[in-house]
Amino acid sequence: MHIDAALRHFDRVLVVSDDPRVGNTCSHIPGCAFVEQRSPGIEGAICDGIASAGETGERLATLLYGDIYAPQSMIDSHMNIVVRYYEPVMTVTKPVMFRGTFLKVDVDPIDMSIKSIGDGQHVFAGLISMGIDELRRLVCQQGLPLHDALKRVAASQHIHANMWLGEWVDLDTPWDYLLAVRLYMTHMKGVYISEQATVKDTAVIEPPAFIDDGAFVDHYAVLKGPVYVGRGARIGAHSFLRNNVAVYDNTVVGAYAEVKRSVLYDAARIGSHSYIADSLVGKKAQVAPYTVTENVPYTGVAGEIVVTSTHPLEGLKVGAVIAAGSKTKPHSVLSPAAIYSNNDDS
Repeated sequence: MHIDAALRHFDRVLVVSDDPRVGNTCSHIPGCAFVEQRSPGIEGAICDGIASAGETGERLATLLYGDIYAPQSMIDSHMNIVVRYYEPVMTVTKPVMFRGTFLKVDVDPIDMSIKSIGDGQHVFAGLISMGIDELRRLVCQQGLPLHDALKRVAASQHIHANMWLGEWVDLDTPWDYLLAVRLYMTHMKGVYISEQATVKDTAVIEPPAFIDDGAFVDHYAVLKGPVYVGRGARIGAHSFLRNNVAVYDNTVVGAYAEVKRSVLYDAARIGSHSYIADSLVGKKAQVAPYTVTENVPYTGVAGEIVVTSTHPLEGLKVGAVIAAGSKTKPHSVLSPAAIYSNNDDS
């Protein structure tokens, strides 16, 4: 999503990652160039990217963190300011709750510029355009952490502030990811059923819903959108999927199971009569029949579970995380905010 949004403004986008799957995705997108990250941390990613880019003739470099969720309009609003002034621009936001690791930013509300970095009521939203020579000198040559480099730049020159108060989530915990998926799916429209999918006549599908190639939806299943059913997934008879459910490729949801506000990764198995709510089920996990995830309001879980987002958190609930490849036992009851792995059903 970030790549497509960035390519609206640039002829080429460098994607720096140590995950080869990212490179595979990038290879299918015209204008996307993959750079294998060999140096640690965000600073290493920046320097590897600058080295790969070489001498481009550009004065400004635009950096966008990959571990945030925001709609395309955030990047558009940022680039509108860059094009207008061709000077450094930092996008800032104001989440409902702050994590201590965030870089706080003080913004002058009159001329919409960055007053100082290190304190203030806003945070760096993971999107900035600044001098490529300064990045190279401060981060790559002098070895400064990025946040320290940004503080030094803000102290010596004018940086425009792009105030973003729309949807924004920092993807740091499973609950951040669940919220991001929920926000993304609310933008779905209508019902799409692939010609290669099979949906039985008695199944009920309420929009928005997307049923991909090779998916199978059995008799009397109810899909109440937003719902996504991936390639080769199988939805059992009398099952009930509702309110922001993403079922990825080759996953099976058993008969009479109920899934709501959850993400089921590739090749997971949800046993019959199970109840999965506000939860993440990992790749190839096996959820035994009659498994139940307890879900409680976000305000009722431990204080260390912090979701950082601009989205109001009152309606957010927390279920369980069932790790990739793990298994539950029949009739298991999984506690809220717990992570189950290595056959752990305690």
